[in-house]
Amino acid sequence: MWFLAWREIRHGRVRFGLTAALVGLVAFLVFMLTGLAVGLGDAGVSGLRRLPGAVVVYSAGAERVLSRSALPAADAARIAAVPGVTAVRPLGQTMAQAKGPNGAFPVALTGTDGAADGIVLDRTLTPEAGIGQTVTLQPGGVRVRVAGFADLGSVQHTAVARVPLPVWRRTQPAHPATGVYLVDTDRDPAATAAAITGAVAGTEAVTRRAAIDAVPGYAAETGTIAMIRGFLLAVSALLVGTVFWIFTMQKEASLAVLRATGARARLLVGSYLLQVAVTTVLGVAAGFAVVLGAGAAMPAGAFSLPGSAAALSAALLAALALAASAASLHRLLTVDPLLSLGRNA
Repeated sequence: MWFLAWREIRHGRVRFGLTAALVGLVAFLVFMLTGLAVGLGDAGVSGLRRLPGAVVVYSAGAERVLSRSALPAADAARIAAVPGVTAVRPLGQTMAQAKGPNGAFPVALTGTDGAADGIVLDRTLTPEAGIGQTVTLQPGGVRVRVAGFADLGSVQHTAVARVPLPVWRRTQPAHPATGVYLVDTDRDPAATAAAITGAVAGTEAVTRRAAIDAVPGYAAETGTIAMIRGFLLAVSALLVGTVFWIFTMQKEASLAVLRATGARARLLVGSYLLQVAVTTVLGVAAGFAVVLGAGAAMPAGAFSLPGSAAALSAALLAALALAASAASLHRLLTVDPLLSLGRNA
């Protein structure tokens, strides 16, 4: 089986090489779009994914936008009294401008209880200021000392900066008690969110997954890229299926000779599937190697291809290629051995 497949690949190495190159091109595009989807998604919501809590409570009318939400301090006790709630944490988050020794830079300013004194910046902001230096936050003109750096992520493509909640309040003209509340629960988060919305007037509670999906631009960005990625996977299946269908038609005479000499269908099918698998694996491997180099040259945060996402994309490409090539199996199995004697099909 392997001998027959390998001999045919060696004999038609240009043909199979071009097919592998086409698969590699499609694989490169699929891997690139997967990396862009993950990278853009992280840039938009990674700061929220790092926050605790299974439920996010907004003020009614905020349209699930953190910077629009403002809740009074009294709501914390009302939320804590809802059955299933185990912890309530206040959180304020707005877009702000920070001015340091090296100039001004935007931050997603987050105020939390228990934050370190001063301001903690995301690691991507290390060129903007150093530990112990002072930055000025606008609005409010609040001066704070840089306490350190951490992996805080970003929100709406803006790096997160964390300050104590009282400092965050000083940057807000109306001085709200908090923007939202993060809630832990020992029950189903969706049921707890519905219970909070019904029990505490003037609030809208949603699961953290829904809160992430509501970040402006996040669903549109990731949805568009996912749609294009799906089309590319379909193109990959169509490409491999069509190419191997043509290959099968071109070698019908050789297949007829093999059938006439007693070759079993299992041998022909196994050889065919091995050819498809080898071509697909080589193409996917080449596409992955190229995309790693291209991703390394892209700006930080724009591209991220975790091993799990890459493995899933590779598995989908391989599975679709094998499934599409199965269309040629019927023709492979029904080839007439009499064709070897010159009989017309």
